[in-house]
Amino acid sequence: MIFICPRCQRRIVADDKTKDYSHECNSGNLTLDNEDVVKMGTWTDFTGSAVVNNAETQGTENKLFGTRGGIEGEDVSNVTRRGARASTHRSRQHFEFIELQGGGQK
Repeated sequence: MIFICPRCQRRIVADDKTKDYSHECNSGNLTLDNEDVVKMGTWTDFTGSAVVNNAETQGTENKLFGTRGGIEGEDVSNVTRRGARASTHRSRQHFEFIELQGGGQK
């Protein structure tokens, strides 16, 4: 059977008896092919690992937090392609988990 990924709109070929499928989105559009994940402490996954040592400002959205500029509403944070703050989020490859019901998408 041929199915279409709901995220990247790519065609997927799977057996009729397949119940679920893990699809690596690869449409050529980095906004759809990646996802944002919150940086929290030490992390390890299929993209690698890192240690976030800045516990005092971990999760703080604005670099100017606590300063006069932050109080007055200035925001100088960089954002990812999907609009999440680059200081609190990281990007990784997106895998779409598709549940199939014996030949039909659920």
